[in-house]
Amino acid sequence: MTDTTHRQTTVIAPDLNETVLKNTRPQVAAWLTEFVERNGGWCGSVHLADSADPAGPERELVLVAAHNLPVSVQNITTVIPFGKGMAGTAAQRRETVVIPDFQADTTGVAAVGGRPVRARGSLAIPVFATGDDTQLVAVVGLGFTERRDFTEAEVAAYERDAATVLTVSQR
Repeated sequence: MTDTTHRQTTVIAPDLNETVLKNTRPQVAAWLTEFVERNGGWCGSVHLADSADPAGPERELVLVAAHNLPVSVQNITTVIPFGKGMAGTAAQRRETVVIPDFQADTTGVAAVGGRPVRARGSLAIPVFATGDDTQLVAVVGLGFTERRDFTEAEVAAYERDAATVLTVSQR
């Protein structure tokens, strides 16, 4: 007779998929870590705008850096279509998306697949090319461990800081 009450199960986390590994940009990842830390955040991401047609408009976002995002979340956010989740919605609307509590959000903007991150107050900030507010370059995500009612002044400060990703994203 086998005692099953003390059985241990080992769960092996899936590896990062090839697309995540191929698109990772170490200089952007270093910038992101500094960005999250100087803003008192818990987690973050940088997705760059991409187009299937180099001369055409951006249509999707590609993950190039992540900070404190579980492997499973990185794998499902490798490529995000415009209009999907926080980053895709920020890209489509071309404005910052603010969610006071990601875990409790019922708007449909906070994708359920992102809940394992355990972030609460969250922002997705679109960043445009210097001097051309029509050319989306990136969407920077920032998450906090606590619920946050962001003020307009806070959002504006995060937007200014997020724009510094341009110093490393276009190399």
